[in-house]
Amino acid sequence: MPNLGIVPRMAISFAAVALLAGTANMIARESVQIIRTVTRSPEVQIVKQPIIARPTPAVARIAASRIAEVQSAVERFGQAVRSRVEGDTPANNANYSNAKRVLQLAILAYQQNPAEPAADWPQHVSIYLERAQELIALADQRRQARTDYGDHAKSIADRIRESLDGAWTIFGRVIARKSLLQLRAELDSIRRRSEGVTSGEILDDEHTALLKQAEASLAETLKAAQASLSKSEGAEWFQTVSADVAGLASAREFLEASNEHVISGERQFLQLGSSLENQLELAAISAESAAPKDSRVPAQLRSFTPQPQALVSELVETTSERSDPEAARLMATVTVLVMLIIIAISVFTVRSIVLPVRRLVGATRRLAGGQANVRVGRGGIKELDIVAQAFDQMSAQLEGIKDAYRCQQENLEHQVIERTYKLQQLAHQDPLTSLPNRRHLSSLLQSALGRAGKAETFVGVYFLDIDNFKNINDSLGHVFGDRVLMSVANRLEEVIDGVGFVARLGGDEFTLVYEEAHSVQELNDFGSRLTSAFHRSVSVDDREISISISVGASIFPEHEADADGLLRAADSALFRAKELGRNQLAVFTPELIATAATRFTLEQGLRLALERSELELAYQPEIDLARSDVGLVEALLRWRQPDGRLARAGEFLAVAEQSGLMAEINAWVLHAALEDASRWYHGSWPDTRVAINISPRQLLDRLFVEQILRLLKRYRLPAKCIELELTESVLQTGPATIAALRALRSHGFGIALDDFGTGYSSLTSLEQLPLSRLKLDRSLVSGIDSSARAGAIARAIIELSAGLGLDVTAEGIERPEQFAWFAHSTSVLLQGFLLSDAMPFSEVLPFKASLRHRLQDLLLSVPTQARQHPVALVRESKRRIAGSSQE
Repeated sequence: MPNLGIVPRMAISFAAVALLAGTANMIARESVQIIRTVTRSPEVQIVKQPIIARPTPAVARIAASRIAEVQSAVERFGQAVRSRVEGDTPANNANYSNAKRVLQLAILAYQQNPAEPAADWPQHVSIYLERAQELIALADQRRQARTDYGDHAKSIADRIRESLDGAWTIFGRVIARKSLLQLRAELDSIRRRSEGVTSGEILDDEHTALLKQAEASLAETLKAAQASLSKSEGAEWFQTVSADVAGLASAREFLEASNEHVISGERQFLQLGSSLENQLELAAISAESAAPKDSRVPAQLRSFTPQPQALVSELVETTSERSDPEAARLMATVTVLVMLIIIAISVFTVRSIVLPVRRLVGATRRLAGGQANVRVGRGGIKELDIVAQAFDQMSAQLEGIKDAYRCQQENLEHQVIERTYKLQQLAHQDPLTSLPNRRHLSSLLQSALGRAGKAETFVGVYFLDIDNFKNINDSLGHVFGDRVLMSVANRLEEVIDGVGFVARLGGDEFTLVYEEAHSVQELNDFGSRLTSAFHRSVSVDDREISISISVGASIFPEHEADADGLLRAADSALFRAKELGRNQLAVFTPELIATAATRFTLEQGLRLALERSELELAYQPEIDLARSDVGLVEALLRWRQPDGRLARAGEFLAVAEQSGLMAEINAWVLHAALEDASRWYHGSWPDTRVAINISPRQLLDRLFVEQILRLLKRYRLPAKCIELELTESVLQTGPATIAALRALRSHGFGIALDDFGTGYSSLTSLEQLPLSRLKLDRSLVSGIDSSARAGAIARAIIELSAGLGLDVTAEGIERPEQFAWFAHSTSVLLQGFLLSDAMPFSEVLPFKASLRHRLQDLLLSVPTQARQHPVALVRESKRRIAGSSQE
């Protein structure tokens, strides 16, 4: 039997049964005869009556034709109007004019025919034309607003580009005002956001809000830089750019209104066109209904009315049935034949199912037992034959998967071996510099000590780290910092080459081991060469970086006899080297152990002080002689010891810095100072001003500005009540801190530069930092009454500050002669122990109340010769400035 599926086989069986049923039905019909006799009634008489239709006038056909022309012209005109709204091009204008003329001619042709019936839709066509003209005018206004917006943006961009093109170019870099660069960046943002506006897209509310925000930001930046830009680019330039910036907002607002008007106008135009088309359609139908029918339609309708007749009943007579013996035999033969066909199909179907299933079960068992290359073989019913083919394909794929898995397993084992080797390397090697790590250092050092003990030689252990390495990471990034570490490692390997080895402990800490030294002096000389090796700059990514290191050294067997002891001793010596300053070498001494223990005790005490709230703030006034009042108070940190003594900040801040507690201490100082300032401000001292010392590390925190603004809001304080003091070291931390200071200054905070007059970059500070006050360093004030040079420098600084609009505070006033020198400089605030030491919060207001009498007593105690010292510098400077302005 052919390899048929189960569906064809069942179909053959059903066909055989159907053949049997058909044959039986045929035989039954041939063997029975039915005779009917029907007597029909006479035919019914039908009387036909004609119906005549009324003809319509021929004029109706002309009216229908004219209306059809108007309909076509209206549709064409609507399309032309939509095209003209989308674009003001010559083609669209010509198309609109032609469509309008055609529609007007069609209306005129309809109205000139005297036979045309009166209708209202021609007036609606006139309104349709007027609405189209209004819609086009609105679209042109919107298009002009887009053009105006782009023109304003281009005008601003051209003027900024001209200014930047005229800027100085030094070594290929454009030196221009930051405000111009910021204006260009914000304008680029506006132009990107306005691409949808100028291209004709209708933007959603979100894009419009973002564009509006960008325009406001551009206007604020321009306003903030008004003074500098008017001076550098000219008042006319600034006024023109300001007008263009205002024009941007006006064009965008007009464009938003135009969009709404055009959308509303298009909606009304579409509704009016739809209504007009409906009216024309009704008019056309009315005209066509009055037109004559086609000649092929019958002119008369026929109807009938039956005549009354008597009904005649029908007679039906049926004969009896008669059968045929041959038909019965034929019926039996066909039945037997059909049964044989069904039995044969069933047997072959069962065999075609059972045998393949047995083969599939056996093949599955062999495949599950692990036998390879198992095949079922073809045969059986079609569906099972397909399953067998799929099984054979699956078996072949499994064999391929096994081969691939076997290969993958081998690769995995190879990778495990490689990874194990790499892990073994990582366990003993620093991944960045490929130097021995801390674990490997211990074993190497122990081996070196064993060899030195047998040979009776010395071993030097040098513990070092890079000075101010955190500043490199913060300003140049950690990736660059890693490259610096690699360069330092290479330099150290060059220094130790042939006499020992170098290891990296982590971060910027390295350890060098000098082996087989024959004297202590040899190890001391090597330590000096080690620090001198970094007098030369280090090359990193084609950049020359100046680096210094601090080194602590210990010697075997002079200081310790084991590896851990030598490393601890070298670490203690490193702390001593850092205390001495940058690029220093310190050799271990027994006293350093006691120092380390003291430092550890101090660190633990500081941690407990933070937990127990033992830190306090004291406030030292800065006296305003012109008002005989306290100008502001400087918040100074104190630590209340268990015995009641107040420790000054200099006694513990270095340990706090080394132990990582400064961030927590700085946060506490900020909170406490603002809380005290709030109590004064909302109490009896509304003009209170508190100066708070901040570090460059605080300014490097990108959340610092947000943090202090949040505290102001919490304590309901204006920014003018707070002055932030910093040192010139802030310049070494890069532009990020300067940007933070400018942000703080923009919010109204005072910015004071402490210790002015001693740093190498003081004048640079005046140019780069957004300052409001200078504080003369105490080293300059200390000799102001005895040194002509110190006095000249102080007078120059005060005069320079007056010209720059900066306030001045002289700190370190400790002798009556110093006070007398500044007695007539009413614009200079005075601070020092002679006037007042730092005091608790509760004593500030009583001191302020008694200040006038204190100053009078102090002036009376000044020697007569000191009182006549010529110090009216500021008053003379103001007089000269006022005179020059009048000229």
